[in-house]
Amino acid sequence: MVGIAETLRAIEASWALFRGRADAMRGFDLSIGGFWRSFSVVILLVPPLIVTSLAERRLILIEAGVDSGFFPEQAFWQAQVVVFGLDWILYPFVMAVLAAPLGLSRTYVPFVVARNWTSLLATVPFVIPALLYMAGLIPSGILVLLSIAALAVVAHYRYRVTRISLQASVSVCIGVVVLDLLLSLLIGESVARMFGL
Repeated sequence: MVGIAETLRAIEASWALFRGRADAMRGFDLSIGGFWRSFSVVILLVPPLIVTSLAERRLILIEAGVDSGFFPEQAFWQAQVVVFGLDWILYPFVMAVLAAPLGLSRTYVPFVVARNWTSLLATVPFVIPALLYMAGLIPSGILVLLSIAALAVVAHYRYRVTRISLQASVSVCIGVVVLDLLLSLLIGESVARMFGL
């Protein structure tokens, strides 16, 4: 389990990476133990997942005009959990397979550690609009626009984290980020179909 001190250092390092500081990597524990502990960040990601899922649920009910009594509540939440779990595990596995062919074996561990920890900061652009929407302060159209803007911000952040942690070329880093986004979309779409959503 990750301690509070390590968590605070990693959050500070995540913010430094957002600002493009290459020395920020020193704030993460890049050992094998730190690698495995970084996956426990998933626990801290549960509250943001609940907030964004509640906003998505409300958006579906309002935009589709679905009566809450007919909403597939159980299937929706099961799908959210499955997508979240698969997305968290599958991408690092795929990158582990691709690391050697792409010449990234040496920097694979720092990359995954940084990606896992920076996932906390990456939720902020999505959570803030979701909270505003749930509070009735913004309409659904603004939520969608802000979510698209958030996706752009997070994609740029992912690129910056990838470039600094992998120490690879621009083209390789762009490919790695695109793979991350496409895999997330594929997982989301496949699971939604599986649960009939």
